[in-house]
Amino acid sequence: MLILLKIKVISYTIFLFFLLPYVYFLKLFKDDKYIKKYAHRLAVKWGRNTIKWSKTNVKLIGAENLPDHPVVIISNHQAHFDIMLLFGFTGLSPSFIAKKELGRIPIFATWMKVLGCVFIDRSSARKALMSFKEGAKKIKNGQTIIIFPEGTRTKEILPFKKGSFKLPVMAEVPILPITIIGSEYIVENVKKNKPTDVTMVISPEVNIHQMDKVQLKDIHTEIRDLIVGNYDKYSA
Repeated sequence: MLILLKIKVISYTIFLFFLLPYVYFLKLFKDDKYIKKYAHRLAVKWGRNTIKWSKTNVKLIGAENLPDHPVVIISNHQAHFDIMLLFGFTGLSPSFIAKKELGRIPIFATWMKVLGCVFIDRSSARKALMSFKEGAKKIKNGQTIIIFPEGTRTKEILPFKKGSFKLPVMAEVPILPITIIGSEYIVENVKKNKPTDVTMVISPEVNIHQMDKVQLKDIHTEIRDLIVGNYDKYSA
């Protein structure tokens, strides 16, 4: 079952990525806004189909909190499937912050750029700041961006990196905390040919632009506590 899922995901991903020539063909007739919407529609299909093929049932809690304006999504990160869940089930047409190394992968990097992703260079504080400035500009132009502030995938929710929260501050937009519960079991259950239940908790957005410097100092801890609380509550 796992091999079949890999074949489906790889095949569908290749299919989507090789639609890039069509994206550039569209540039002859359509503006960038149309092309971006087209790219995001494909990303939603990719996310939803991958989750469907893995026999994963998704439950949304707090869907009424999904906004109609750009935000920075802050989420825990426990599996590769988290990106697919956020693309496929939030309806926010997000992009995400990615390591600069991903920007060197042929075709894949081009697709990420079309989606509005930001590649961050952590080799120096100055370069990382420049990446965040680029991300803030995209957000102000209407792009929602995902950040996984743990910095890596892990079954336990690690401390959130404080630097990740510079982006919403610079962009002057709210944080939308999203808790993902159960995605870490998808691969294991696929191997056993069992379905997986995943819960996504959409918390009310946090308007950090209304906070003073003292409140912002601990915002990374407060958002983590909120996500950990939701994880504990809905994991039972």
